[in-house]
Amino acid sequence: MATDPVEILNRRNAEVAQIRGFADLTEEAKERRIEEVNERAQAEYAAARESAERERTERLERSRKAVFRVHVPATASDAEEAQIYAAYRSAYRDVYSSTLSPENPDRAHEELERILQQAERTGDKLLARAAYHRAIDLGAQGVVDAYLASRPQENRAWESYTAAHQEANHSQGIEHLLARGLTERALSSDPAGG
Repeated sequence: MATDPVEILNRRNAEVAQIRGFADLTEEAKERRIEEVNERAQAEYAAARESAERERTERLERSRKAVFRVHVPATASDAEEAQIYAAYRSAYRDVYSSTLSPENPDRAHEELERILQQAERTGDKLLARAAYHRAIDLGAQGVVDAYLASRPQENRAWESYTAAHQEANHSQGIEHLLARGLTERALSSDPAGG
């Protein structure tokens, strides 16, 4: 199955041209076959569009989980895992309450920088991660960059997440919606109407 709208449209147009060239078919028979070709092309396009949207959504969700996960060693028992998550929630609550400054976002960013520096100095990985996650929420890119500077694996996860996020946003942008509308219009029109 083709996924490129132009390829679907070109194949549909070629099939329609071939049908129009059949000298032994009546106009009614040609129109019936052309309608079948149009329906098949529209269904193929709809399936390709749904598949692409599903893949985009899954990629975004996978990358989001990679960015926001809390590392738990594979050897941790259920009780240890629960403690790690409880410690992370506590660290995040502390970071969150320290950065609740709706009237002055710069102050929240400065506080995040201070918290991250403290966490890095003391080796508190959960506090650093909590500051990183809060920085993402607040759009404090400087803090995000500082956290990722010494963590190449997490930086790759962040880059995948931002790429998936941009792709998802682009798919909802006006250019994409316009292109989709034009493709759907072309697929529903009669090529080389006869």
